[in-house]
Amino acid sequence: MSNPSFPALDKAGWRKASGWFERGFSLLEVLVAFAILSISLGVLLQVFATGLRNAGLADDYTRATLYAESILAAMGREAPLTEGERSGPVNDQFSWRSTVSAYTEGLPDPEKIRARAYRVSVEVYWPGRVQNRSVMLETLRLAPVEPPGGG
Repeated sequence: MSNPSFPALDKAGWRKASGWFERGFSLLEVLVAFAILSISLGVLLQVFATGLRNAGLADDYTRATLYAESILAAMGREAPLTEGERSGPVNDQFSWRSTVSAYTEGLPDPEKIRARAYRVSVEVYWPGRVQNRSVMLETLRLAPVEPPGGG
């Protein structure tokens, strides 16, 4: 007479394949499956976190570039171009600095053409997680030269 609470064993002491013990997963198999699943989920979460971080950084660079373009467009239009450096905050996160210097490489005498060339550069910078980040734009601008005698 066999007892249904205990599996049937063959002559060597192994469970018979038709026993109810053979129908499920062993505890070791379940633990291995959970370990593989947890490692896979950890890798996926890391990939998503890196993607979100890169998207935020790309947004910062886009906004900094737009601010730099705006400041560069205003240089020489809202106030006359003068050589030197200026700086200021854009908002709580971004700040800017600009440099205006005379540009004379390969140009004729400014008095003859009644215009002067300036190299204008604008840098927008902000603090990053590990290091400071910045975007720099540079262009050449022409400004009229006042004729001698002021008229």
